[in-house]
Amino acid sequence: MQLILLGTGCPSVDHKRFGPANLISTRKTTILVDCGSGVTQRLKEAKVSSANIDALFLTHLHSDHVVDLYQLIISSWHSYRTKSWRIFGPIGTKKFVKKLMDVWKDERMLRIKYEQRSSIQAFNVKVTEFGEYGKTRIKDLAVEYFTVDHKPVKYAYGFNFFQQKKKLTISGDTKPCENLMKYGQLADVLLHEVFIEDEIYSYFRMRTKKTLHNVKAYHTPSTIVGKVAKITRCKKLVLTHFVPTQFNEKKLIDVVTKDFGKKPVIGKDLLKITI
Repeated sequence: MQLILLGTGCPSVDHKRFGPANLISTRKTTILVDCGSGVTQRLKEAKVSSANIDALFLTHLHSDHVVDLYQLIISSWHSYRTKSWRIFGPIGTKKFVKKLMDVWKDERMLRIKYEQRSSIQAFNVKVTEFGEYGKTRIKDLAVEYFTVDHKPVKYAYGFNFFQQKKKLTISGDTKPCENLMKYGQLADVLLHEVFIEDEIYSYFRMRTKKTLHNVKAYHTPSTIVGKVAKITRCKKLVLTHFVPTQFNEKKLIDVVTKDFGKKPVIGKDLLKITI
């Protein structure tokens, strides 16, 4: 099983850290988790065709995690995708996908009529919405989904991916929560988001102290993420979804190592990790 970090950023634009997205693959299966800004460009750089992705899993419906969904779908058609898209996500995903496809319907129908391609299956999107907890299988990858705490976002999820006794846990966006520490137990790799303490400052009226407090309150601070990893007893901690996207790496490593007992991996776009 291989993990490729396609985007390790957040809503703030950074040319080195694109929007949240991760690719999990085996020799038989390719699964995309989230489709943040620039996901199709990163897939191209990773030499992975969107035509071959077996399923898309969405952690939640915040814009930075889904903003390039239509770009993903339309570009997969241009990449000669001949199968339907399977999308798994929280309650609200069906409504979101329908509205998104409706927005671009006229443009899409014009392309279909004029370009006369042999298949339009890439535009046949099949959505499955999650309950609070469950399991599914995509070919040789077993997937477990569970709720995490990203309130006020009502429906947010973390995932476990299993293949040949290996386990990858993806936190999604969450504050420290019991479910993540419960279901992330003994992961070979824990991919976890992080809000970096003391690296983001108030800025006039657009980024007040209250704003910073609220952003921090539904993410996992750098002073806590190492503790979370230690409780899960994961073998390797990989950090991603950096808020802010630019920071003192050495300081972050030192802070997290002190709590975790091992050095974390500072995620970077296109980093490949074999599990």
